[in-house]
Amino acid sequence: MFCPNAPIWPFLRKFGGAANPRDPISGTAVFEAYPVLAMIALGWTIQNPDESYRLPKYNPARRKTFSLADWRHVSKLTEDALPHYGLLGIAGWIHEIGEKPVPRKADQGCLDACICLLVALHTSQEGKCLTIGDLLTGYIFVPYSTALHVEMDARCNATGRLATDWVTIFPSSL
Repeated sequence: MFCPNAPIWPFLRKFGGAANPRDPISGTAVFEAYPVLAMIALGWTIQNPDESYRLPKYNPARRKTFSLADWRHVSKLTEDALPHYGLLGIAGWIHEIGEKPVPRKADQGCLDACICLLVALHTSQEGKCLTIGDLLTGYIFVPYSTALHVEMDARCNATGRLATDWVTIFPSSL
């Protein structure tokens, strides 16, 4: 959704357009989620020996960097989060793909979809999220994280963007 010409925009216009994260949700709303930032917000990064953190390398299509341990890490955290929302069947299915000795790229797509589902459920049931981006070129939703908020603000400032235009708390009443 990060482009004014992205194919998602005409599709969304047919259904009333993308939701405005600065307005309260009423009825059905379409928001974009991004698994990588969601994992950062949820604290799903992996600690390195030097005490720094890194993103999991769980894309099986990238054979040189793929880590089965990282795949299992992301799968297990996703599996453990789903029952909180009553999704035991999906959690069981994630357990099965998480145990695959050789996951496929399609499995990663399904895992990423479940991470995005967790963001949607968090947004609809628990509320506080960050929206990152703008209304013109697109934005994504992630669960609120103070550390991520500070980091995104710093990156906006470093690139000459006004952080209050690019990183906002949803719902705006919080």
